[in-house]
Amino acid sequence: MANTQGWDKVFKPYLMDKLNQSFPDPSKFTKEEEFLYAAKVTSVFKKVIAEILGWVDQQIDTAKFLEKKKNGEVDDKFRIGR
Repeated sequence: MANTQGWDKVFKPYLMDKLNQSFPDPSKFTKEEEFLYAAKVTSVFKKVIAEILGWVDQQIDTAKFLEKKKNGEVDDKFRIGR
């Protein structure tokens, strides 16, 4: 998934924009409760985005490691029969 143009050129930039977006403007709300709700939703959304991006990065690192292991480039101290 992370090697596709859809991820690289569309979805990841979208997530990064949302992650770096500032909190809601308080002047756009008539009630404090509405602003607090919007701020909480924005905060949760940013945390979820950060978790998704971190998970994808972790999967990329895991895939690279497993490929190196498959090619014998990693010393596997837990290999059976050593």
